[in-house]
Amino acid sequence: MAKALAKGSRITGAQREDIASQMAERYTAGDSVRKIAADHNRSYGSVHKLLNEAGVSLRGRGGATRGAAGSSAARKTEAKKKATTKKASAKKAAAKKANTKKSPGKR
Repeated sequence: MAKALAKGSRITGAQREDIASQMAERYTAGDSVRKIAADHNRSYGSVHKLLNEAGVSLRGRGGATRGAAGSSAARKTEAKKKATTKKASAKKAAAKKANTKKSPGKR
């Protein structure tokens, strides 16, 4: 990092492009937006904006492991889907059974 900027000071022109490219390099190397913001004395939002201006594709929340196949979150979601399907099937079967018990004959 070259020269520390005062917090809240405007970054314009070539200086803005230089800082954006430095941040982009660090972000693509694996640093988080929050880490870059702290090191440059900037807010999360300003770093996010500069990265977007630099054309960087931002990672999803939680990095590469979130929602990966085999993770506990993925297993819980799959189990919930199966339970919902079983409940719906049981309700349909109960409704069908109740309809077949009624006899259309006269008394």
